[in-house]
Amino acid sequence: MAIWDKSIDRRDFLKTAAGAAAAFAAASILPKQGSAAPRDIETTAIKFSEMEKLSPTEMAKRSPLREYGYNWLMDKANGLQDETIKKVVLEGLKSPKPLILKKYPDKASKEACRKALLAAGYIKEENTIDQIFPEVKNKLNFWDAAGAGWGGHHAYPCGLITHVATDLQTGLSLIENYEQFFGYSMNRELLTEAVLLHDLTKPWILQWTSDHKCLPEIKIAGTGCHHIQQVADCMYRGLRPDVVVAVAVSHDHAGWPSEEKKPVGYIKAAAIIAGKDPIKEGYLAPDGETLPLPRRPESFLVHLGDHDFVLTSGISSWTQEYLKKVALSDYGLTKADPDSSKFYNLRNYVYSQASDMHLYQILVDQGYDAFRQAVLDIVIPG
Repeated sequence: MAIWDKSIDRRDFLKTAAGAAAAFAAASILPKQGSAAPRDIETTAIKFSEMEKLSPTEMAKRSPLREYGYNWLMDKANGLQDETIKKVVLEGLKSPKPLILKKYPDKASKEACRKALLAAGYIKEENTIDQIFPEVKNKLNFWDAAGAGWGGHHAYPCGLITHVATDLQTGLSLIENYEQFFGYSMNRELLTEAVLLHDLTKPWILQWTSDHKCLPEIKIAGTGCHHIQQVADCMYRGLRPDVVVAVAVSHDHAGWPSEEKKPVGYIKAAAIIAGKDPIKEGYLAPDGETLPLPRRPESFLVHLGDHDFVLTSGISSWTQEYLKKVALSDYGLTKADPDSSKFYNLRNYVYSQASDMHLYQILVDQGYDAFRQAVLDIVIPG
C-alpha cells in the first residue's frame, strides 16, 4: 500500500529587503539522489508471526522512511563546507561513535566526572556512571535508532532519521520565511551543521533493549542526558564555538533571561564532561552568564526546528492507544500484552513502516475503521 499521498514541491520565493523585492531562487529541500519518496513506495505486508522475530535493526531495514530520510540527510551532510564537521556528521550518520568515551576509559575516570557533575548540581546522587556513560553493547547505527526516549516523539526504529530530517527541513523553511518577509539572511550552513549534529548521541544513550524499548534516560542539567553528551562530544572534538552553541540551544532558547539560563547550564555541564573552560573556548560570554554576544539567530531556528516534538510526542501516545485496540481485536493479544514486549514489537514495526504521524492522520480524517485497516495492511494477523 502507498502510505503517502501528498508530494513536497520545489519552491521559489521572493526575498524582500529595504523596501524592494528581489527574485531569489531557493535551494531545493529535496534530496539529489534518485530515491523515491516514502509516499511513493509500496509497503510489503508481513505476517504477525514473522514480524515478531524482527529486531529493531531489521525493522528499520524494511522501512521506506529510512531509505528516503537517510538519503536526504546524507545529501545535506555531503554539502557541508566545513570539512571537519562534515567528517563528524558523515561518520555519525553511518556509525555513531561518541569520541567523548575516549576521555573516560575506566570506572575511576567516569566516577570522577559523576562527582563533578553532582557537586555542580547537574545530576542527582542516585545517578550512576552507567546512566551517564551507558555501555555500548551492540553496534550503534544512526539509521535504526529511536528519535527519543521510550514513549516520546519518533520512538521507533528509524525514528531518529525522521526527527532530524523534519527538524532540518523546518529550520531551512524558517530561514526562507525570514528572508522573504524581512530581508533577514541567516547562515544556512550553520543551521544545517547544528541540526545534523544535535542528536548524534541518541543511538548511544537510547540503545534498544531486549524488551524492544530503549534504555531509560536520566537528566543532566535539567535535560536529557543525550543532549549534554552531544554538546560535550562537540566540545571534545574541538568543533567551532558557534556550532557548539547552536547545538546547545536546540533544547531551549535564549530569548529571555530565564530561558537563557538553561542552555548556559547545558554548556557548563557539557564543559565539565569535555574538560573545557566554556568562557576561554568561546562557548559563553566573558561573564559566563549568557551565550556569546551578540547572540546568533541561527541557534533560535535550530531550537524552533527541534519543536517537532510538540506535535509528535502527543500523536505517538494517542496513536498507540488506538493501536492497542487493534492488537486486542485482531492479533490475539490479551489485556496484559499491551504493556509487554509483544505489543512493543508490533508498535515499533507499524510505526517504522508507516509512521505514527501518517496513521494518526488516517484516524482523524477517515475514522477508526480506516485506521485499523491501515494497520492490517502492514501486519497480517497470523
